[in-house]
Amino acid sequence: MSAADDRSDIRVMVVDDHPMWRDGVERDLAEAGFAVVASAGTGAEALARFPASRPHVVVLDLQIPEPNGVAVTAQLVQQDPEVKVLILSASGEQADVLEAVKAGAIGYLVKSASKAELIDAVARTAVGDAVFTPGLAALVLGEYRRLASEPVTATGADEPRAPQLTDRETEVLRLVAK
Repeated sequence: MSAADDRSDIRVMVVDDHPMWRDGVERDLAEAGFAVVASAGTGAEALARFPASRPHVVVLDLQIPEPNGVAVTAQLVQQDPEVKVLILSASGEQADVLEAVKAGAIGYLVKSASKAELIDAVARTAVGDAVFTPGLAALVLGEYRRLASEPVTATGADEPRAPQLTDRETEVLRLVAK
């Protein structure tokens, strides 16, 4: 799928527990030409609807009824490594962003983003681009650099090792850097 593809080829699922917000995002994406194939208000609904709808992109709020957005992201990526998860959250907190990326999200927008930014982010995410609200990409890269600079201890079982990034985390960080 290239950026030039017709947006109607991009299948999207919207997950948010606030019906007015969810409906607005669905409407904006449909009006922009995306194929909105499913929506959900809870993590459990998202996981139940995902297999049948097979979206390319899941636009997902972090703060949803159980399981939360981080857990849903991890489970979706485990079920289908090709799915692209774009977090759309009110939180821009470092811990939330890093947990979402660690779980497999490829993008993160705060809910103050404009309609045009959301539409652009969904299109870019669909082709594998990492998309972050300005400032959040630097936060993710800073954490990656911090982890990369920590010495790795490889002695006895009693001594902890520095955290290692998974292949997926490394892939997302490379996309962010690009």
